Amino acid sequence: MDSTAAHVRPDRSLRPLGIGELLDRAVTLCVRHFVLFALIYVVYAIPFAIVQFYATRDVSRAIESFSTILQHAQAQGTKAAQVDEVVKALSNFPGDGTWTGLTIALTFLVAPLPVAALIHATTTSYLGGRATFAESYRVALSRWPALLGVNLLYLACASLIYFVAIVFLVFVVMALAFTTIQARTFGIALDVVVGAGFFLFGIAFGIAAALAVQISYFTCVVERASFAASFARGIGRVFTRVGLQRSLVVGLAFVAIGMGIFLVSLAGQSVILGVFRNEAAGTAYGTVLRVATAAFTTAFIAIFYYDLRVREEGLDLQLAAQATGQDALSTT
Repeated sequence: MDSTAAHVRPDRSLRPLGIGELLDRAVTLCVRHFVLFALIYVVYAIPFAIVQFYATRDVSRAIESFSTILQHAQAQGTKAAQVDEVVKALSNFPGDGTWTGLTIALTFLVAPLPVAALIHATTTSYLGGRATFAESYRVALSRWPALLGVNLLYLACASLIYFVAIVFLVFVVMALAFTTIQARTFGIALDVVVGAGFFLFGIAFGIAAALAVQISYFTCVVERASFAASFARGIGRVFTRVGLQRSLVVGLAFVAIGMGIFLVSLAGQSVILGVFRNEAAGTAYGTVLRVATAAFTTAFIAIFYYDLRVREEGLDLQLAAQATGQDALSTT
């Protein structure tokens, strides 16, 4: 059952929003409820940062070890020595892969839980309800299996698209190569045009697909939909005519925000590592920024989710009609 009507307040304005209004509401929502949003995500972010720290350290040591050993093997100038050194490197690999395995498990299996809790908290707060830490995680636990199902469907869909794209690109490249051989000037010009077209299409499709995943998550949590229904509605809401146009505009803004956050993170960690030469301090900085980013981006997508539903489904009119009907019943 859709929980929107259960939390919305009569004074909450649900209407089509411009990009500026969407960003303004996201910032306001995040600032007003930042403590709650941060607490919800930090219980995942801290363990993940610790596991990632040790996994990254193991990988860094392994790369350093391989580099040193291969340089020594090349200096000896014999292939047999190179093979022996590589075998030695494998036998002396730092760590047993436990930290890397934990990182993968936290990313793909556990991450949907805090994300679902944040979704509940942001949507409830945005509509004027009162969200709590305990209630947010209670809802998240109930939707966790369905979210894992959503992930599996998107993984299967991505694998299929990847296979089809590879086959298609092979035929396109062969056709372009043949055209270039037959007519060099025209073929080169055609190569540039087709290459640019594929590049732009890839960016647009990637943005829309990323938003479709997010909208499926919100559909699963807010509307209590099954994983199959969440998957279908997410794709349908984003890739329809109105939804696609809106998604591309909002997606570009979202990408710009993400690039800005990435640059801030990179600059901050570079300064910390360069000045203090402390990996733990760099990890702590990255964790704080990750928590703040998760809070803001979830708030941003939450408002976009309702904006899509208002534009495509008339959600504002539906809620107004429900409110009018409830008022009529209460006066009789």
